[in-house]
Amino acid sequence: MAQKTVSALILSPGAAAGPVFRDSNASASCGENVLANRKDIPEAERDAERELLFDALDRAAADLLRLAERVRSELGSVLGTDKAEIFKGHADILQDDDFRNDMARLVADGYSAQCAALAVAESNALDMEALDDEYFRERSSDFRELGRKVADCASAIRFGSSGASGSAACLCGPVPPVPSIVVAEELSPARTVQYHVPNVLGFIVSKGGANSHAAILSRSLGIPAAVVPIGDLALFQSGAMAAINADPDTATAEPDEEAVSRARSAALAASLRKERLAKLRDFPAATSCGHRIGLFANVGGMKDLPAAAAEKADGIGLFRTEFLFMEETSFPDEQKQAAFYRQALETLRGKPVIFRLLDIGGDKPLPYDPQPPEANPFLGVRGIRYLLARPELLASQIRALLLASAASGQTVRIMVPMVCLPSEMKAVREIAAAEERRTGGHAAIGMMVETPAVAMSVRAYSGLSEFISIGTNDLTQYSLAVDREHDRLAGIYDEFHPGVLSLMAKACADARHSGMETGVCGEFASRPEAAVLLAAMGFDELSMRASAIASVKEAIRSCTMREAGALLERALAESEAEGARTLARAFLAERGLGG
Repeated sequence: MAQKTVSALILSPGAAAGPVFRDSNASASCGENVLANRKDIPEAERDAERELLFDALDRAAADLLRLAERVRSELGSVLGTDKAEIFKGHADILQDDDFRNDMARLVADGYSAQCAALAVAESNALDMEALDDEYFRERSSDFRELGRKVADCASAIRFGSSGASGSAACLCGPVPPVPSIVVAEELSPARTVQYHVPNVLGFIVSKGGANSHAAILSRSLGIPAAVVPIGDLALFQSGAMAAINADPDTATAEPDEEAVSRARSAALAASLRKERLAKLRDFPAATSCGHRIGLFANVGGMKDLPAAAAEKADGIGLFRTEFLFMEETSFPDEQKQAAFYRQALETLRGKPVIFRLLDIGGDKPLPYDPQPPEANPFLGVRGIRYLLARPELLASQIRALLLASAASGQTVRIMVPMVCLPSEMKAVREIAAAEERRTGGHAAIGMMVETPAVAMSVRAYSGLSEFISIGTNDLTQYSLAVDREHDRLAGIYDEFHPGVLSLMAKACADARHSGMETGVCGEFASRPEAAVLLAAMGFDELSMRASAIASVKEAIRSCTMREAGALLERALAESEAEGARTLARAFLAERGLGG
């Protein structure tokens, strides 16, 4: 076959070239046997089947806890000990009474243990995929992997094919005999960690996103990873050569010598860049003319804070409080919330933390608070609309945040999601003022700017909002009338669209005129070429995933504000996103950064 290059979504940066190792074990499962679809277990055998199910759940959980300990003790220096929490969290799910009882009920109805495990896992995965938040959606693969793991353990117990633990087959599989690029439909977190061996040069998969646990682990391990369209995965045949990023944002099947050379040169350049970025950790994000910009981290819970600290984040620009609610089986009470928020404040030791109020709604309901279906949930009851419909829930969360403020002696920064009307901010401020008097805590109240209407009318919120943070994901989606997850419209959804850039610039200018602090917390802020434009607009702080802080800092330090301003002026004059993006990438390339 002649060389074939396909577009790829890069999950973990870097480049590589080498022979293909096809991992058939990554998404396959020994649970996929004759019993995996069986739903007619005789009633006399169902008690025994139930015991087999619980045994499989216990053994799978025990395997995950052992893996968590291995990550903590053997790989902690590479991955960070916090990554062990991924596997501990998975074990906790398998030990959750509701999760186990859902499976047991299916077994009582005649399902095999394998079939029950796969069915309940798939139901949970589909629930996650229906959510609006990308991070939550990508947890769907975790549930499917847990279902396969339990099914594998059930099969191993049933057919006596297990090792000492009764489920050793679940966590093992072949590894490349020579340095290779691993190709699979999907990689589980366990397989990704197992692949931390010298013979793994990179991953090419057809499923997974930037927030999947496998992608997070790949980035921590420094292994390049790319997603290609599922129809193109067959191009990468076992033993044939493959390359990742021989050309930017591509994967190449059977590359010629020139492409292999480009990929290996890019891999060397990436290695040198990693060393260069590591040296920037202790330096501020300041332009060469001395203008400083705060670089903050987006987090979903306590487990993300060590990574933010390691990258020397200036604070937390987006603390997604919904993760706490999603992990519970009912609304957490004020004391539990307050203890959680206080722990976050004290862990950051005085650095600012912006807590986003519970961002939930018709498009991403809580499991214990089902909502009526909506024809268009992206335009429905979500964010502050959901909270104002439940004033007791809103007051409870604000009260918990202020209790944490009073206990820690720190001002708590509260960010209101999906604001569309000044009256919504007035309502929040009234509740906060009453709770401040009650608790002795103090809050600074700000809002997310996620719709064109708010971006165009920021001055109307003067005196109501002490800071703004641009949610670039939703602002782009609503501005361009494009579902950001729509495969066929992916080429239209683009934050570099000059109209979207203009909205961001106007919102920032108007907020500054009104005395508000300004920030950006969408994915756009994590891209070095975008960060230069955002700095030129005048934003005080940019918040991003922790792993992007060093590269954004490097971009900001490479130019003066005058140079960045000239770039912004040219980008805004473009007619389409591609022109603005090309200008921004060329700007960094001229400084030897390559975007």
